[in-house]
Amino acid sequence: MALVVGVAGITACAAAPAAPVRDEGWLTGRLTAAVSAKDQQAFDALFRGEENAGIRHWIWLNLLTLPQIDFGTDGNTLTADWRIGPDMMNITSRVGQVACGVSDGCAVTDMGPQTGVPAPIWAVQPLAVTGSRPVIVLGAPDDASAPDWLAAAQAARQAITGAGLSDLAVAWDGNLVVELPQDAGAMAHLLGQPSIAGYTTTGALTWIERPPSTSSITSSEVGYVAHIIVNPMTTASLTPAQKTLLLTHEAVHVATVARPVAPGASWVTEGLAESIAVAASPDDVAAETSQAKATCTAAGLTPPADGDFGGTDAAAQTVAYATSQVLVGLIRTHLGASAMDAIALLWQGQDAPGVDLEAWSKTWCEG
Repeated sequence: MALVVGVAGITACAAAPAAPVRDEGWLTGRLTAAVSAKDQQAFDALFRGEENAGIRHWIWLNLLTLPQIDFGTDGNTLTADWRIGPDMMNITSRVGQVACGVSDGCAVTDMGPQTGVPAPIWAVQPLAVTGSRPVIVLGAPDDASAPDWLAAAQAARQAITGAGLSDLAVAWDGNLVVELPQDAGAMAHLLGQPSIAGYTTTGALTWIERPPSTSSITSSEVGYVAHIIVNPMTTASLTPAQKTLLLTHEAVHVATVARPVAPGASWVTEGLAESIAVAASPDDVAAETSQAKATCTAAGLTPPADGDFGGTDAAAQTVAYATSQVLVGLIRTHLGASAMDAIALLWQGQDAPGVDLEAWSKTWCEG
């Protein structure tokens, strides 16, 4: 009897097999640590299944280019807080899926673009970083156009920092990041769209990468991260000057995107961006002057409606931008140093004392 009890005691004290870890925090902590330590073997060991396995190697290489990344979870969704440069604000992205089983613990089952949500460029394509803060270009390693886009972005930043945007740019951190998706599919992933069919006339767009905790930016005092995404389907043949004009226009939006735009005031934001963009190009000023003149009536120029800047009618959009550029140019010419104050009021849908667009544009049309 004593022998039986002794055997039972030995059995009870024997070490049980370690249970699999079923803690998402453990998983994401190990994932973050593996990237920080540049330990690809430890990184790969945290995956289960073959979903997106074919792109995992270049995602790993891309992660090594980031100065900081912290993984987390939102339910079964893998998230990442990341930044592209030191001392820049974090961007939060949905980048994969995790699963926790009873017998096999937690693991990453997918890392890459997620259906219906914007993806970070490092999860979309192999990545090369050109330039350094405050102007950075993110493109594919074999994209020979990256140096040209960097030069255009540097010129754009110089143009807007000297444009006297004042309080309109109070929340901008001064950084300019340009993303070069390698093809239409990559751009669609960046936007979280099934295709870029709605962007056939778009040269580039300003994309808010991480809004604040609310669903949209509602105050010019909050921080934000906005990148310029260049459309590879419409910009392949642009000259260096055209690239500079395009990025200067978008850079104005990057600098001012935290300032809410009132309904009906898109012509103010687009006109300001366009007037700063074409300022250094007499040929573009002449072309837009001619386009705007064609819309003159006895009452002068009518500010374009918000909808005139969208859609797929390139000719109509061109006229809307040209007309807005002339109208904002008239404000800047007539009011000089106080023009930005007036523009800020119009931007918010308010009356701006001293602004008489009808009289000014009638005189301009008759000139």
